Amino acid sequence: KKVELSDNQWSEMMKMNESIVLDGKVEGHTSKFQGGRKGPKRQLKVQNAIEKRKRSWESFKKYLADRVGPCCIDADANADLPRRPFDVIIDGANIGYYKQNYANSPKHVDYEQIDWTVSHFLDQGKSVLLVLHERHFHPNLMPKWANPIAKSWSDKGLLYKTPGGSNDDWFWLHAALWCGRNTLVLTNDEMRDHHFQMLAHRVFLRWKERARVHFTFGEHAYDEAKGDKRRPLQPTYPDIYSRRIQRLDANSLVVPLAKRGDSNRFLDGSHDADDSAPTEETYLCIHMNAETS
Repeated sequence: KKVELSDNQWSEMMKMNESIVLDGKVEGHTSKFQGGRKGPKRQLKVQNAIEKRKRSWESFKKYLADRVGPCCIDADANADLPRRPFDVIIDGANIGYYKQNYANSPKHVDYEQIDWTVSHFLDQGKSVLLVLHERHFHPNLMPKWANPIAKSWSDKGLLYKTPGGSNDDWFWLHAALWCGRNTLVLTNDEMRDHHFQMLAHRVFLRWKERARVHFTFGEHAYDEAKGDKRRPLQPTYPDIYSRRIQRLDANSLVVPLAKRGDSNRFLDGSHDADDSAPTEETYLCIHMNAETS
């Protein structure tokens, strides 16, 4: 079965994410990722950046409140207000840089690849939020041929440009948490950087297991409906069940064993399953008989 986060766990992760964004740390935590002392000039520069970041963050939360409605954890207290959570949140940079590390590749993201992704979900009738850093729209970086594509995103009201001095990961994660349990995030990001490592580890991994959609693209093919050649998006959705220790009944447990490709799933937060692990899912089943129970 699916193992969902409790309301308290969901609320705590949102608070931790916001604390990391605004203060660079989680109050009361002693993570090795949290910053140490800095000189006076550095402190002033950091403080100015934090003030700017706070203004940008408040603007973002207002955007979510206007577009989505109340945060999911406040929905019951605001039952009279409508909510319109996004179905899918797209990590634009992760899509745009996918398979773009070949020789003489352009410095900019693949705007067409992002647009194919957006179209994939819109054609299914899903509501989409595309999160992409504002630098990707600077005239010195974005080619002129991509202007109509970017304009179409803005015209459809599905684009959020994250501001300079901020990490776009902060925004798509918070948007997903704001929307609630039925919102998915399209990204291949393994979420291993210091920001994600400061979140409550087991709670965060459980959220990631339920919310993240992996992707790849197929070969170029002519799309008659669109009238052009494009690579079709091939998403891999989360399993309908949770791979974790679960109780089947009063006397039975199932324990998932490592399979090849497992990464960042284990309690130490770093162990990866190697090639000796099986490719198929395997489980240890424990049944307690009358004598052992």
